[in-house]
Amino acid sequence: MTPMERRHAAIEATMARYRDRPFAWGKVDCAKVAAFHLKQLGYKILISKAGSYSSPLGACRAIKRMGYDTLPMLLDGLGLTRIPYSRLLLGDIVELEGEAPGAIGLYAGNGNIFGFHEDHDALVTVQPSQILTAWSVL
Repeated sequence: MTPMERRHAAIEATMARYRDRPFAWGKVDCAKVAAFHLKQLGYKILISKAGSYSSPLGACRAIKRMGYDTLPMLLDGLGLTRIPYSRLLLGDIVELEGEAPGAIGLYAGNGNIFGFHEDHDALVTVQPSQILTAWSVL
């Protein structure tokens, strides 16, 4: 399987699992979606080490339990490589503006991101006005 085919298969599996599921802290949130996506690509994600959480404050504490101060530091700690936004490919992870602990999404191509938005209950495709940080998944 080529790298692009792997990316496509991972996005398809992630969307099949989380499409139409309502947002819920610690169950269906951006970190859980990204962790599942990365597992599809062969990453060993020990998200269970974070423990359970049910609020933004709990998510911040979960990140701390994993040994990181911020969500971007956690992604760096997984061994993902930061890339310029112009190099984004299908399935790469992006950090978007959001309340603590932050917001991440999956690059869907053509400037679109799969992620959660406060105006929708489930994952949506959005075109953010700004991407703060980007990481390559392969």
